Amino acid sequence: MSDRISQRALRIVAAVVLVCGAPLVLLLTPVLFAVSGAIDLMRPGKSAGFSRLLAMVLNYLILEWIGVLAACGLWVATGFGLFMGTGLSRRVHYMVQAWWGQSVFAAAQKWLRLQVDFEGSTLAGGAPLIVAAQHASFFDALLPTLLLSQGGRHPVRHVLKRQLAWDPCLGIYGHRHANHFVNRRSGDSVELEAIEALAKGAGNEPLVIFPEGTFRSATNPELISEKVAASDPERGDRLQLSHTLPPRPGGILALLRGAPEADVVFVGHVGFEAFGSLCSIASSVPFSEPVKVKSWRVPAERFGADPVANLRVIDRYWQLMDDWISEQAESATGPCSASYVRGRFARTLPNRVRDRLRVGTGPS
Repeated sequence: MSDRISQRALRIVAAVVLVCGAPLVLLLTPVLFAVSGAIDLMRPGKSAGFSRLLAMVLNYLILEWIGVLAACGLWVATGFGLFMGTGLSRRVHYMVQAWWGQSVFAAAQKWLRLQVDFEGSTLAGGAPLIVAAQHASFFDALLPTLLLSQGGRHPVRHVLKRQLAWDPCLGIYGHRHANHFVNRRSGDSVELEAIEALAKGAGNEPLVIFPEGTFRSATNPELISEKVAASDPERGDRLQLSHTLPPRPGGILALLRGAPEADVVFVGHVGFEAFGSLCSIASSVPFSEPVKVKSWRVPAERFGADPVANLRVIDRYWQLMDDWISEQAESATGPCSASYVRGRFARTLPNRVRDRLRVGTGPS
């Protein structure tokens, strides 16, 4: 309880700092653009990468500022939080979240020349749904919500890592209604029970989870694969991943236990790796190729009560997604290409994959 109170206090402090500090930062806009322009002049051929990135950051800051002020207004409108748990409040909060996510993507399209091509199964309709998405950057955390909002699916319940709650908008809106921010210090059993409970109460509200748990570029994939193979040799043999991490089974299996009637949609993408850091974005903009997104929908009938069998199905489609990413990366150029992976992320790949990329043969 004390930890929850301290986290709430930190979110309030972050929101106050944002509301008070954002106008001050905007006052410095001319100076900031003068500095970024000078940097761009020293980087010929980069198409004003730092100035574009600065414009994106300032746009994001404005959206955060509007989102926090809207949250304050909604708190007052719900009787200072007294009626926060009503269905109307939830729908209005999600409408603001969807607008915010769409606005962030629109800003990226304008300043970074981001384009997204989507193919695969639709996320529209009212049937229960679990969305298991690849996670390569902070930016792609918005992708499932964007796709679901375009399909008319709302509200949405998320399973997210706790660090994302430091974003004022994600933290405030995420904690006001049914979502779960994973606290790995509290123990697996506590977290899995909370995730299962989240799914049991979802009804037809979609559930979103990022089974990898973190970015591939922020870890040692080879070490993780070795740990998976040591704990489950059969699983280690069937997962030969070159662009994603093995999905952590606990969270997605807990969702399946809580929502056994839900279809599962796997979402993979190529191109969001360039959003792993501010420097990589600045070196890549304007983006010359679209980010490619594809989904695979697995009907609920494919899953049952046996968690081992369910994990085999999950791994099969995760491997299918990883193979698709390999195919797209080999045929692309720029931030989506295998050469980009070699240049920025090869140090994170297993030796067998690193050697494969070096000779350009692609996965077998």
